[in-house]
Amino acid sequence: MSEVIEQPTHLEFESYINNYTGRTAIDRALFIAEHCRGLQVEAYTWAANEIKKTTHDTEKYSACVKNLNTALQARGKPVVELDQAWIGTTNRENKVNIEQLENELKGSKTLLKENTRDGLNRLGELYHRCGDLANALKSYVRSRDYCSNSEQLLEMCFRVIQVNIDQENFTHVSSYVARAEATPNLPKKDLIQAKLDSCRALVHLHQYEPYNKAADALMGVSFEMNNTFNGVLSANDVAIYGTLCALASYSRQQLRTKVMSNSAFKSYLELEPQMREMIETFYDSKYATCLELLESYRNDFMLDIHLAPHIPKLFKLIREKAMVQYCIPFSTVDLNRMAVAFHTDVTTLQNELTELIGRDHRIAARIDSHQKILYAKKRDQRHRALRQSIQAGIDYEKSNKALMLRLKLLSADMIVK
Repeated sequence: MSEVIEQPTHLEFESYINNYTGRTAIDRALFIAEHCRGLQVEAYTWAANEIKKTTHDTEKYSACVKNLNTALQARGKPVVELDQAWIGTTNRENKVNIEQLENELKGSKTLLKENTRDGLNRLGELYHRCGDLANALKSYVRSRDYCSNSEQLLEMCFRVIQVNIDQENFTHVSSYVARAEATPNLPKKDLIQAKLDSCRALVHLHQYEPYNKAADALMGVSFEMNNTFNGVLSANDVAIYGTLCALASYSRQQLRTKVMSNSAFKSYLELEPQMREMIETFYDSKYATCLELLESYRNDFMLDIHLAPHIPKLFKLIREKAMVQYCIPFSTVDLNRMAVAFHTDVTTLQNELTELIGRDHRIAARIDSHQKILYAKKRDQRHRALRQSIQAGIDYEKSNKALMLRLKLLSADMIVK
C-alpha cells in the first residue's frame, strides 16, 4: 500500500470523480478511499451507491460496504446496512441472463455471423457489469472471429483494451493498441489515434518505461478526444500526466517545441492552469516557484490511481533537472544563494549536488565544501571542435559518394522510378 494522505490540498472529491464514467470512476473512488483518511467515508459511500446504480457486481458492493462500515466505526458513526435484497435480486438476474445468452450462443451455428458477434458482445458486457473480467475478456476476444469490417474490429479492440486496463494487464493493452492501429480504413482517425495514444501512455507508465515515452504519447493526443474517453482517462489527466512526464524527461528545447508550441496540448492545459504555470516557470528558470507549486499538489497527485506510484520519482527527477539547468550557465555557483533559490538548506543541497556529480555524472563540477562553492569543470573546447570537424568531414564524404553514385546510375539509366 502506498502513502496514506490525510487530506488533499486542492482536490474536491465530487468534482474530481464526475470527470470519469463506468468502472474507472468506481475504481478511482475506491483508490481515494483506501489512500486518504479525510475523504474515506465520502469516497466509499459514493462508490457503494455507484456500484448499485451502474453495475451488477455484488461482490464489489459487499466489499465496499464492509470497508465503509469499518471507516464509520473508527469514527464512532453508525454503520450502513448491506442491501441484501439488491444482492439477492441481482445475483438471480445475473444467473438467468448469463444462462440465456450462453444458450443462445450454443446454437450459434444456426445464427448469422453478425448475430453471433452481437451475442458475444452482450455476454461480455454482462460479465463486465458483474465484475467477472476474465469471462468478459474471453467473450470479447471470441467476437474477433465474427467481425466483418474495420469498424467492428476496432470496437472489439477497444472492448478488450478496456477490460485489460480494468485488470491492470498492460502487456495485453499494448498488443491490442497495436492491433487497433493496424486496422485498415480507420473511421474518425484523429479521434481514434488520440484514444490509442492515451492508452499507450498508460502502458508506458505501468511498465515503468522512461517518462519521455509517456510524454511523447500524450503530446500526440488530439484535443478532439477531450472528454470522450472518460472510461479510461479524462482530458484533465492528459494535461497532468503529460506535464509531469515532460518536466521529468524533456530537455529545455523539447519543452519549447513539444509542449509550449503544441496547440493541442495547450488546449488541455487550459483545463489545468496550474500545470501550465509549472511548465512556464520551469522554462523561465524560476525553479523555486515551479517546485513550490509542484509540491503543493503532491497530495492530489498521490490520490491518482495511475500516477501515485510514480510521484516520488517524478518529483525527484524534476528537482534534479532544475538543479542541473541552474548550474549550466555558471563557471562557479554559490551554494548559499542556490539554497535560497531552491528553498532548502546548504547541507541538503550539497548532498543532492554531490549525488548528481558523483553517482549520476549529470553535472561536471567539483564542490569546495569549506567555501560552499561549486566549480564547473572546464571542457576541452578545442578537442570538441576537432571531433565535430572530423565528423562533419565524414558526413560530407558520405553525401558526396552518394551523389556520385546517383549520377552514375542516372547516366546508365538505372534509376528505379
